[in-house]
Amino acid sequence: MSKTATTWELMKASWHVLMRDKVLLVFPVVSGIACFLVLLTFIVPALGAGLAGSGGLFHGQGEILTWVLLFFYYLCNFFVVFFFNAALVDFVVTRMRGGEPAIGKSLRAAVACLPQIALWAVVSSTVGVVLKALEGRAGFLGRLAVALVGVAWALVTYFVVPIIVVERKGALEAVGGSKDLLARTWGKQIVSGLGYGLIGFLLTVPAIAIIVAAFVGWLASDGGYIGGWGTLAVAAMLYLVALVIVLSALRAIFGVVLYLF
Repeated sequence: MSKTATTWELMKASWHVLMRDKVLLVFPVVSGIACFLVLLTFIVPALGAGLAGSGGLFHGQGEILTWVLLFFYYLCNFFVVFFFNAALVDFVVTRMRGGEPAIGKSLRAAVACLPQIALWAVVSSTVGVVLKALEGRAGFLGRLAVALVGVAWALVTYFVVPIIVVERKGALEAVGGSKDLLARTWGKQIVSGLGYGLIGFLLTVPAIAIIVAAFVGWLASDGGYIGGWGTLAVAAMLYLVALVIVLSALRAIFGVVLYLF
């Protein structure tokens, strides 16, 4: 069976898992809310660091403060994402191995992996800041090279969280294990990424069209019927949020299914 056919079957299996356990959507929802709260927490310090840099305060240390804040923002954000992904991994693995998963049990399984998750967040944050710094100092070709390095890093580390949860390996050891799986899975990773991207694009188009139509209709009516046009636009935006949540859950489930496969 070709990589494309196999990947499609795994994508369908991921969909069946989500349809059986719709409660899995709780993980990306809570993760998204937590990431938003992290963003709010860092907005004021980031503005302060920017003002310090532009105003010449702290003897030219504004840029350093900005990079430090960026690192800690990445750290908190990655930690949240990895923690809830770990809980989702435990839930899906338990289900696919014939067990009876529960949100509480999966969260406790993620808690049991906190040291590994924290170290993996530190490693990911460091790599993220380094790539961001290189991108900011590079020309067009340099930024392209940095982007390719980022894609390669994503492929190499694709299975880190499942390995941490299932095999209870340390973060650095999990990176090595994920790298070893790359030769057998890189094609499926790329095909699934393109597949989910295409599906997401096709499902997004109608909502974008509705939002644009609502805006044009509001302008055409000279600001009239704002309640109707606004309701239409809000409904489309809520649909987009729901779509992002479902696709996020499906991508995470697919990673677990592919890991077990």
